[in-house]
Amino acid sequence: MMRQCPTLMALAIAACRPGPSPAGSPTAMPTVGAASMQATAAAVPSGHGDHLARALPDATDSGARETRLIARMLKRVERVRGLDASKRIPGVLLDRDALIAQVKKHVSRELPPEAIHNEGLALQLLGFVPSQFDYEAAEYHLLEEQLAGYYEPADGTMYMASDLGDDEANATLAHELVHALQDQHYNLQERSKYRQGDGDRSEAVSALAEGDATSAMFDVMITQASPGAGRTALDLPDELFADQIRRGMSELQETGAPRVMRSSLAAPYIYGTLFVHALRRRGGWEAVDRAWTDPPTTSEQIMHVDKWLAHEPPLRVQPPPFATLGSGWKAADEDSEGELGTRVAFEEWMDETKAAEASAGWGGDRGVLLRNGSQAAFAWRLRYDSGKTPNERTNSVFPALAHAVDRTLGKPTMSDAAFDCHDRSDRGPLAIARIGRDIVFLAGPTTTSDSAPWKSLAGCAIARKWVREIGETP
Repeated sequence: MMRQCPTLMALAIAACRPGPSPAGSPTAMPTVGAASMQATAAAVPSGHGDHLARALPDATDSGARETRLIARMLKRVERVRGLDASKRIPGVLLDRDALIAQVKKHVSRELPPEAIHNEGLALQLLGFVPSQFDYEAAEYHLLEEQLAGYYEPADGTMYMASDLGDDEANATLAHELVHALQDQHYNLQERSKYRQGDGDRSEAVSALAEGDATSAMFDVMITQASPGAGRTALDLPDELFADQIRRGMSELQETGAPRVMRSSLAAPYIYGTLFVHALRRRGGWEAVDRAWTDPPTTSEQIMHVDKWLAHEPPLRVQPPPFATLGSGWKAADEDSEGELGTRVAFEEWMDETKAAEASAGWGGDRGVLLRNGSQAAFAWRLRYDSGKTPNERTNSVFPALAHAVDRTLGKPTMSDAAFDCHDRSDRGPLAIARIGRDIVFLAGPTTTSDSAPWKSLAGCAIARKWVREIGETP
């Protein structure tokens, strides 16, 4: 659904979403490779190490050479991460077409066919991606541009792109071999299976896995660059690290991918690594291992380590009702976005600092994607934790969000102290409302088509009536 972390792009832990998150995880972010380490002066000099990228393509003995090189890097990863491999990890070198084909097989095996479509449709209704947009094709295109390799839990094999330079190949291998150790010790394949309606928990697992792998990868590459210096990823300022990944995200504009897709791709790496670094500063890698045995259950716990330590659960939120839309409407998908998905969504309307402020205090949420033949609509109910008063957060968040949306879309069609709505000729109304501790977002109804312009089926008057219906449901 509107998971905000693309299903393919994070296949987060498998071949690259946030939302549906099958097992495995390709290294897709360019800043998780040599570019980021060079920017922090911690990169391996060109030509240093195993010359992996040059050696692998020359292999003529059916993968034996690849497997030996993987075994050599695996020993370094084991030492840094403090986990021993229980079995060898074979390697396969593929050109990009073959690598993408391998990922597509993974996706077809792990995800129901409607999952990616529903995710894209929710983003279209909100206006985050164009209405006439092939979301799945765009995700694969972005993946093709960025994918360097991935560990596949289903067969315990490391798959690598054949066109990588030395630094990128070594970084990719180190990152993905951490995923292999995660799989052997903590059953990554089972933990990261797609579970419909459990998107935020999947996002938390994805962030833990990517943060663990990214942090350990930096340790490996820094140790190779400066042996004996005793430096680790913790010596790199968190702010600089996050900025480097965001900078790499902005460079992905050349792929034509909308911002929400690029943000979703970066999010597990940024916040997962910051979470892992916070744990390592408290108790070393042993603290990270404890997070695997007692994993975070929400992305809020990833973004606020104290909430994980306190085992703070999410507030239970019922999916928004939709009788206002009339007969024939059915829920096509239902999910929770979590604090991380909320923050990524808010960044579509406001800058990163304001989006962080507006998403802080997330308590729980539930969204529902609705279909009626070719017609579609989306409703999302976001509940905040109580402050000094029950409605303290929504009293400040609603006007900030309304102002941001108005600045994006222009003068609202209807607006008051608790309701802000814009009529849209193609996607139907986009409304934001404040109901006690809740903020409600409505998009549509509209008629959708892959080949013809979309056409709105209602206006803000229907949206206001729909808000009243939702407000009558606890």
